[in-house]
Amino acid sequence: MNAHTTFTAPDDLMAAELGGHLQHIITLTAPESIDIAAAINAPISGYKQSRFADTFQYCFRLTGLTPGEARRMTDRLADLPNVTGIQVEHMISRPCR
Repeated sequence: MNAHTTFTAPDDLMAAELGGHLQHIITLTAPESIDIAAAINAPISGYKQSRFADTFQYCFRLTGLTPGEARRMTDRLADLPNVTGIQVEHMISRPCR
């Protein structure tokens, strides 16, 4: 897979400027099983693995990363053998006032 995303430094200030907690949800698809924990080497939460016919889908949440760091991790995962699709969703949660 070669669909890498470019990013700019202002993206990394997004959560701080909006006063929230930034989380990233990553969804990855591959025709074969992948050891996600070994590939990431970072704490993940909300991990879900599904299998649809001949495709594995992994969905998990990362916290403590800037948008740029999350995109770089997504690019690194996209370069793993057999990865056919990957996306990252940035979510900002703020406490209710």
